[in-house]
Parts: sequence; C-alpha cells; structure tokens
Amino acid sequence: MKILLVFPPILGEERYGKLARAGSYLPPLGLLYLAGVLEKRHEVRIIDGSVLDITVEDMGREISSWRPDIVGVSAYTPTFYRALAIARIVKETDPRILTVLGGPHPTACPEETAGDKNVDVVVSGEGEQTFKELADAVAASADISGIKGLYYKRDGKVFQTPPRERISRLDELPMPARHLLDMRLYKPSVMHYKKMPAFSIMCGRGCPYKCTYCSCSKVFRGGVTLRSPENIIAEIKYLVKEYGAREIMVWDDTFGLAKKWTLTFCELMKPLNLTWSAWMRVDLVNPEVLGKMAESGCWHISYGVESGNQKVLDTIKKGITIEQIRNAFRWTHQAGMEARGTYILGLPNETRQTMADTVNIAIDTSADYAQFQLLTPYPGTELWDEARNYGEFAIKDFSKYTIWFPVFIPKGLTSEGLLKAHRAAYRRFYFRAGYFWQSIKKISDWGDVKRVLTGILSLLEYFYK
Repeated sequence: MKILLVFPPILGEERYGKLARAGSYLPPLGLLYLAGVLEKRHEVRIIDGSVLDITVEDMGREISSWRPDIVGVSAYTPTFYRALAIARIVKETDPRILTVLGGPHPTACPEETAGDKNVDVVVSGEGEQTFKELADAVAASADISGIKGLYYKRDGKVFQTPPRERISRLDELPMPARHLLDMRLYKPSVMHYKKMPAFSIMCGRGCPYKCTYCSCSKVFRGGVTLRSPENIIAEIKYLVKEYGAREIMVWDDTFGLAKKWTLTFCELMKPLNLTWSAWMRVDLVNPEVLGKMAESGCWHISYGVESGNQKVLDTIKKGITIEQIRNAFRWTHQAGMEARGTYILGLPNETRQTMADTVNIAIDTSADYAQFQLLTPYPGTELWDEARNYGEFAIKDFSKYTIWFPVFIPKGLTSEGLLKAHRAAYRRFYFRAGYFWQSIKKISDWGDVKRVLTGILSLLEYFYK
C-alpha cells in the first residue's frame, strides 16, 4: 500500500506576517510520528509544503506521478482551504485514491470536513492507531465502519464511528520518521536557538488547563500523556548520533506539568552537554525546578502570558495571576536563563488600557523576547463558540487565521485600532534604550550577534516594508 502524507503549502509571510525573517520552519512532528507507524507495513512518502517552493498544483503532479493508494493531509485552520484543494486535485487525478484529512481543524470540524465531496475520511484526534487500522483495512479491502475515531461517507452521507481512546503509552510509538524528509530544509527562528543543528521534540501530549482560546483539549481529549524521560533521552541521543544535534527544543504545549518527571529529565539531560528550551506556564515554576533546568543546559523558557490585566486573564480562564507572571520571570532570570513571553491583543473584555497593561507587563518583567499576536478564535475552542458575546468576527476567510490579522473585534474596539495597538506594542517594547542594552549585554558569541541583527531587520521590515 502506497501512502502519501501531505502538509499543505503555506508561505512564511502567511504564517508570520512581516516578521517572516524571524519565523520558525520546523519538521511536522505529527506527520512524522504517523509515518513512523505506517512505514512498518506500507510504503510512505511525505510532502511538506511549509518548506518547499511548491504549489497545490505541483503536489497534483507528484500525486499523478507516484499514484498513491491513500493521500493523508494534515490541516490547521489557516491551511484548511488548501487541504481541501489538495483533496480535489487527488480526486481529479484518480477518483480511486482514498483522501483522508486529519489535524486540528478537521478534528474540530469533522462533519463539515467529511462533508466535502472530495474528502473520503476524517481522522479525529490522535491519528497513529486510527490511520494504521484504516490503512490496513483498505489494503485488505475490509470494512472501515468498525474503526474508532473516523468520520466517513457512504452514499453521500457522513457517518461517525465511536471516539478513539487516547494513546496512553507514548513510549510505544516509534520515533518520528525524520529520514523521510530532508532535515537540512528546516531551521528554527534564529531568535530561538543558540546552536545548530537544533531539533524539536515532543515529550507529551495534551493539557489539563481550559484556556478558552486554545484547542489543545479538543484535539487531545482526556488529559495529559507523557513519554518517560528515558525514552526521550534515547531519541535525543539518536538525534546527536544521526544528525549532529547540538540543541533541543521541547515543542509541547506545556512542559513541566509533573515536578518529579521534570527533575528526572533534567538529571538525564545534564551529561549530554546540549542546550535546550521549552514552553511553560508561569504557575508551574519555582526556583528549584528552574535551577535544575538551567544546570542541565536550558537557556530560555517561553511563557504564555497572554495579558497583563487580571480581569482579561480571568475572562479567558488562563488560571494565572499577575504576581505569578512577575515571579516566574524574576526566578527564570535569577536562574541564569532567558524569560520570554507571548501576548495576545484583542481578547474578550479588552480595551485600549488593558492592551497597554499587556505591553507594560512585558516591559516591567524585562522579558528577553516578546511576541504580540492578534486574537484568533479557532474552531473547536470555547472562545469560538462564545466569541459573539464579546464582539464580532471581521474576517471569515480561514486562510487569514494566522494571528496577524484582526479576525475578531472586541466590543468597543475597531479593526484599525487593533492593528494600531499591535504595531504600538512592538514599537514600545523593542524600540527603547533599556531593551537595547539588555540585548547587548547578552552577546557572547557571533550567534548572539546574528540573533540580535535578525531581530532588528525583522522589526524594520515590519514597520517600513
């Protein structure tokens, strides 16, 4: 059985706006895990349109040439239309090819996705076991109605099978099939690494928190699953041996959920002499954990701060306080690591003053890096369902749902006002003497120089291009 897995094309400018120069271009770990499972019994190829200079039509020619039996397409909300376009081209090439869509958007909108005339099957949630059973059934010309986690069509009508249980033992998954892609095409943002080659890894899946703007709990229902620290270290050693990895980026939604697990991971990382980084919540850190992370090579932590206003934080059910934000940044700096923040403008109950509060908290905590993004309510989130209670959607085109467009306008604000606030946030944070000297003091090698210069060029392009 020949299976082609596809990540739809998306340009850097579409993903990162005018800050594309500083964007991250990383391997699609979800597809690589899926390929690792499928290649045990099937012939698998991957086309990653996020790093190739390729169009949907180019993909059609590749499909026509190779003639796969199944084409699986991973779709996020911004790439959903292109995923459907790929399904259309597949059917135009050969109607007998089975088209399968999965990923965050099809999981959030399974019936709508499966209802498209060119989509045969939707895989909902974690895909490894579901897609494996689907491929095996298709290879055996067997019925698929008993496979959990599917939405499929029969005689033009969409049917749903029972939900798939979460994968409880992530250690049993094979390592991501990185050998199916050219790793030289991938590069994280120059702002996010100290050493190259740098590789992203997954330590766990899911999140126990219920932030209204996030779809993680929808995609990974049933809480959190973690790989063992030993299993992760084995993958990291493989990356060092096969690819010369010098830095690791933990790409989980939330790292550090279990203190004992985190401390064990740090102890095992220490002898590897690698630099690494992670995304964490401000309410999960303390001086002990941060000290151990720094000792093991962690050099920066990114925190999802979202807002500098407590009322707004409470509205989105973030579950953190302003005091916890300040403590986390102070403790991280005291441990000798960079503390970075991501911030959202245009949240429910937002005003010009609360957006100013958000910029202020980034400045007051001496964040080493700040990303300000415009609120994008995604299908499958609580905020998507309740957004109209707080404002209105100004853009319905999913291809614009990339955090750089004023998709949602809170009551009392305007699209123009949000764009102005967005630009002002970057200007206030980065174009000040304090940040300039803070950046200069951190320079210790040419990599740091490159990082600072790239950041400056990106900001100049943002304001003047």
